[in-house]
Formats: sequence, C-alpha cells, structure tokens
Amino acid sequence: MSIEYRPWREDDDLRLLEVWPDAPSAPARAFRARLGANEGTAFSRTLVAIDSGVPVAAGVVYESPWHPQRQWAYVEVAPDRQREGLGRELVARLRAEAERAPSGVSALRTRVTPGSAGEHFAQAQGLRPAMRSRVIRVAAGALPMPTLGQNADGTPAQAVADLATGSVELIRAVWDFYRSVHEWDPVGEIGIGAVNQQLLSDKAGAFGAVVLRDGTAAAGGKDPISAFAVSYRPFDPHNPDQEPAEFEAADVLLGYVPGTAASEAETGEAVEKLLALLVNDYPVELEVDDSMASLVAVVDNLLEAGVAHVVAETVTLVD
Repeated sequence: MSIEYRPWREDDDLRLLEVWPDAPSAPARAFRARLGANEGTAFSRTLVAIDSGVPVAAGVVYESPWHPQRQWAYVEVAPDRQREGLGRELVARLRAEAERAPSGVSALRTRVTPGSAGEHFAQAQGLRPAMRSRVIRVAAGALPMPTLGQNADGTPAQAVADLATGSVELIRAVWDFYRSVHEWDPVGEIGIGAVNQQLLSDKAGAFGAVVLRDGTAAAGGKDPISAFAVSYRPFDPHNPDQEPAEFEAADVLLGYVPGTAASEAETGEAVEKLLALLVNDYPVELEVDDSMASLVAVVDNLLEAGVAHVVAETVTLVD
C-alpha cells in the first residue's frame, strides 16, 4: 500500500463523501465544515490521504482567536480503511503542521461523542478529557412560575425585562459569562463587535433576549443583570429566517453574570427563575458545560425529577 499525503484540493469534499458515511455527530459535522483550502487570516492546514488517486482520509488543524492556547484538530478515515495507521499518520503530520503556526501554539484539542471510536482514538494520540458538554431539553411546565424577590418595604427586588440582542449591556453580560466558564481553556482578546457578531447577531440566529435584574442599583441607576436568556432560530440553510414552530423546543443560551450574586446558590436561583419563565408554555433546549456550576445544579435537579432529558453529549479532549 502506497499512500500519498497532500494538501486539500477543491473537489476533495465531494470525493470524500463518496467513501465517508453521513457525519455521525454534531462535532463531526462542524469539523467537516472546516476541511478546506489553507487560506484566511487564522492559521489552518488540511491534509488528505490518497490511495491510487482516491481520497480515503483527511484531517485539519486550525487556530481560533476565541481560544488561542490550543489548535482544533480533526481526523476522519473511511470506515473500510480504519486500523491501517492512516489516522495516526495524519495526526503526526498535522502536529508537524501545527508547530509551524506563526503564533507558536502547537497544542491540540478536539471534541467527540463520549464512548465513540473518535474518543478512543483521540486518547490514543495523547489527548485527555477536559470538559463535558450536554444539550438538555427541559419540558414545558417543568418548573412552577417563579416569585420574584421583594425588598423589606414590599417593593420589587427583581424584575424581568426584554432586551435587544444588540444591546451593549447584554453583550457584556454574555461575554463575562462566557469568559468565566472557559477558565479551563482561556479565551482571547475579542472585541465587543466580534462577540456580538458571533453570539448575538441576526447572522448567529439570535432573535430574542430576556434578562433578570436585581434591584441593587443606586438611586437613578440601572439595576444590574443577574441572569439572561437568548433564544435562537432553528438553523435551516434553505430557510435561514425560520422561526420556531408552535411547541417546538427553542434553542436557548441561558447564563448568569459572575459576581452579581452573593453565593453560587443565589446564582442558581436566578437562572432557575428565568428558566421557569421560559418553560411556562414551551420546551427549551440548553447547552450546559460542566464548568457552568450554578446552571449544572439546576439542570441536574430537573434531570433527576424526570422533567428534562439529555439530547446530546460531547467531551472536549486536550493536549
């Protein structure tokens, strides 16, 4: 067997789809989309394994300004060509490519489904589990309608309000949350405009946001956000402006603002109140990393009560 390893060419995606099955998971679909020509501002290299002129495997390494301390890596081999060493050779060659990155960063990370062949392969290449992420579907009516807090004089101590997804206040709240739950894989210096574009813009599918405010501001000031929820349109490439159908689970980013509560328990109460409002009539789906301690405590209670279930689970492995 004589295998040639070369950079990506324009028609390789179509040729690989002839020997690859449908992508087995959401991470695989996302990584396949990154296979391609080595161009753009961020460092990226794709290699393809060729046998007798036929592409049978491919892999990619690329940098992300959002998490600059490691490069993402992915390798896929045609099912009937696995266990021949093609994947190991691709990883070795991709590591050599990563070491040439101008940033000097060569450590790798990847994302897989727990228990999958991909996880076993990544661990065999020296990567170790660093973070579990679950998509949780919470049933309609899973929580009773919440009672918002009151001050000693009976005035409201909390309030729920709609907020524009382009609001600078919301962008900062989401960004503070994102950075705080990614201390295990520190984020880069991202401008507020890029944060908005990636997480809260029309292009990102964001179409609504509500926040829970705590009445702790000084007189005349704006009460701070303690928790937020951003809903997203379901992604359909043929109908990108589609809105959720009635009774369809909404995709929601639920989070909290670090430092606004006196304790982790109070933070949990804030996100639980907002979640209760969201699921009053319709189900929602949330992506929850194990680093989101206060949110994890809430969803684990719902899972134990049988009013929520895990839709999907992934694990990120790192050098």
